[in-house]
Amino acid sequence: MGAVYIGTSGWDYPEWVGRFYPKRGASDWLRYYTGFFPIVEVNSTFYRLPPVSVAQSWVRRTPKEFRFALKFPQTITHDKKLLGAEPEIDEFARFLRPLQEAGKLSAALLQLPPSLRFEPATVRRFYESIPAGIPVAVEPRERSWVTSESKALLREFGFAYVVVDEPLLPIDLTVTAPFSYVRWHGHGKEIWYDYTYQPEELRAWAPRLTQLRERTEAVYGFFNNHFRGDAAVNARTLSELLDLPPPPWSAAGKLVP
Repeated sequence: MGAVYIGTSGWDYPEWVGRFYPKRGASDWLRYYTGFFPIVEVNSTFYRLPPVSVAQSWVRRTPKEFRFALKFPQTITHDKKLLGAEPEIDEFARFLRPLQEAGKLSAALLQLPPSLRFEPATVRRFYESIPAGIPVAVEPRERSWVTSESKALLREFGFAYVVVDEPLLPIDLTVTAPFSYVRWHGHGKEIWYDYTYQPEELRAWAPRLTQLRERTEAVYGFFNNHFRGDAAVNARTLSELLDLPPPPWSAAGKLVP
């Protein structure tokens, strides 16, 4: 059975103060976050890559066994649409290096735009341009990617097909890599992420995650419904439903009411 690591998509949310972060005494939110979760997904790299010193700071401020997943920049996925993006890929790889060297990188998330269709030759060239040694998870948002040909290419490169809970695509437990990657976006009527998962919805994920655990070395899962701190609360609830232990370095404190 593979290990399961549950966390959230990002941690730098002021609206979490009072729901997850205490109103006083938590000046370093990342450090506080690590007391509850063993992994985090970094969304900010999608919008703009910070200096490498930021990645080095993350390494210093987190426990040795804490892990990160980082999004590929949108310049690669949404602006260049995977074409001629080698300079941006190299820049992203440089940013990842401190995390890789510290053993803290679980995956790099390639979140694709809903307008981008699967084109085998283009995708193959793009996959070949990613430096060896970077574990990659691919999240399509267009149905032409949910095909046997697309998934076969993922298997060839050892990249993970991202399992999603969202309005556009069905839940698909396909495994294409040594690890699995799950994202809970929510089902909000106007904004997907403006959504609170109910306990019965989370319980339905227990057998699905068991299937993934039986077929992979590790399962990484992230709640992206960040409004009001719901992501942190739902991640804690699912962890408890799965009987996952708190991080070994954690005091396992309780959430702020």
